[in-house]
Amino acid sequence: MWHCTVKVLKYGILLPFLNRTKIAQDIERLIHPNDIIDRVVYDLDNLSCLVPDEGDVLKFNSKFESGNLRKVIQIRKNEYDLILNSDINSNHYHQWFYFEVSGMRTGNAYRFNIINCEKTNSQFNYGMQPLMYSVQEALGGRPSWIRTGTDICYYKNHFSRSSIAAGGQKGKSYYTITFTVTFHHKDDVCYFAYHYPYTYSALMMHLQKLESTNNPQQIYFRQHLLCETLSGNNCPVVTITAMPESNYYEHICQFRNRPYIFLSARVHPGETNSSWVMKGTLEYLMSNTPGAQNLRESYIFKIVPMLNPDGVINGNHRCSLSGEDLNRQWQNPNPDLHPTIYHAKGLLQYLAAIKRLPLVFCDYHGHSRKKNVFMYGCSIKETIWHTNVSAASCDLIEDLGYRTLPKILSQAAPAFCMSSCSFVVEKSKESTARVVVWREIGVQRSYTMESTLCGCDQGKYKGLQIGTHELEEMGAKFCTGLLRLKKLTSPLEYNLPSTLLDIENELIESSCKVTSPTTYVLEEDEPHFLEEVDYSAESNDEPDIDLANNAGDYEPCLHEDGLSDSEITRTHLP
Repeated sequence: MWHCTVKVLKYGILLPFLNRTKIAQDIERLIHPNDIIDRVVYDLDNLSCLVPDEGDVLKFNSKFESGNLRKVIQIRKNEYDLILNSDINSNHYHQWFYFEVSGMRTGNAYRFNIINCEKTNSQFNYGMQPLMYSVQEALGGRPSWIRTGTDICYYKNHFSRSSIAAGGQKGKSYYTITFTVTFHHKDDVCYFAYHYPYTYSALMMHLQKLESTNNPQQIYFRQHLLCETLSGNNCPVVTITAMPESNYYEHICQFRNRPYIFLSARVHPGETNSSWVMKGTLEYLMSNTPGAQNLRESYIFKIVPMLNPDGVINGNHRCSLSGEDLNRQWQNPNPDLHPTIYHAKGLLQYLAAIKRLPLVFCDYHGHSRKKNVFMYGCSIKETIWHTNVSAASCDLIEDLGYRTLPKILSQAAPAFCMSSCSFVVEKSKESTARVVVWREIGVQRSYTMESTLCGCDQGKYKGLQIGTHELEEMGAKFCTGLLRLKKLTSPLEYNLPSTLLDIENELIESSCKVTSPTTYVLEEDEPHFLEEVDYSAESNDEPDIDLANNAGDYEPCLHEDGLSDSEITRTHLP
């Protein structure tokens, strides 16, 4: 399913009354609990607990690679509450979902409520739809993931988070993603996902295909083992460049002395779009186009296409099996707990030690609350501005070359938005790949490239939800941007061509509000929904639910507030 085509659909902006309607329906459940079926129809901890085949109850499954669904409770005849797994060895990060549904009837509108989300806002409130793959459609010759669902919204619900899950805070609520689907085929088998899935198996098959179809006389393609993960999975590192023209000394020297480009992706498993962008990059680099040939002759590409294979395989959203965000471990990675980061950083340190510092480092990510594709870079000067230090402190000389590649991409890639880029180094990001590679390794052009999970609000794709075609195109355009970068710049120097010096003011004017001569405030994409119900008064009186200690202890008894344990108890994967 990972290689199929994708339909790109128009999206519309959510109307506020939809949130009010859904919240009112939830309140109705509290007032009239006797109208609720409240029956567990799927439990990952108790798969033997089968629901009788009554013909009108959906069947669920998530026991497959990258799947994430913990428990399902039937609320009404055609309405189901879904509970997601937390990341392994963690009690939060509920966002990525990927599950199977079968046993449906045509003509019925089925409502799905994912009730244990944590983020306070989502692009589901601003036009994004979940993804669905129909086996019946695939058998009919239409194998594609499509955006689907109506009455979609994201709002705060009445389920209170335990103090452990809420980081020691009391009274915090979960959030609900709700959407309604009417199926076109009776007894179909359909898959739903937060975004287009891209599994570890898909990556390994893709690398195998690239290697088997490669012309070794022209392209140097090597797949090596960077390291093994905590669970023993291979983490590959790929090297791509052009073969030397001949065995003459000068050609071999040119081959060995090409500058490096270091790319990585998928440190966060739920950001599957980053893998599709990386797929586009790999496909372009292995293509026969003159641009790709020029790139291979100009650079040596070191690529780690999946930094967190264990998290991807197990359906995590953000963490590895250690329960930690690997993109916060770059300052001091542990070789036993964070092997992929430890060895990726070690490879970069080795290149620096032998005076082969990469010209560009870029870590591909996905962004759940903004539209378009954009970059985060690193600038001392802009960081000083952002922290409101006096203007006298900003009279330092800084090479503006870090802006060149984003500027090029804004002109070459239709999904890229320069006004969303930022080059401020925040303290909370000091242990991320981008900042550590810039500060410790010394790569000035060190970036995070963020791709939207939703769609675009500017350019050629304005008003469209993003698909795999657009993501792969972004990966290819990144490569053409590197080609233009080669033509525009030499190795970084303090004296840049005067034609590049206007980039700084142009970006600041287009992306920031000037509140003082030295303070710039980056704008957000969407405001928060302001018409939420505050459940904190009620939830403060409720005892906290310890998710870890309640693992697998489901008893469908009702509390005084009408909530069942099935609706609030969360457990961990064994």
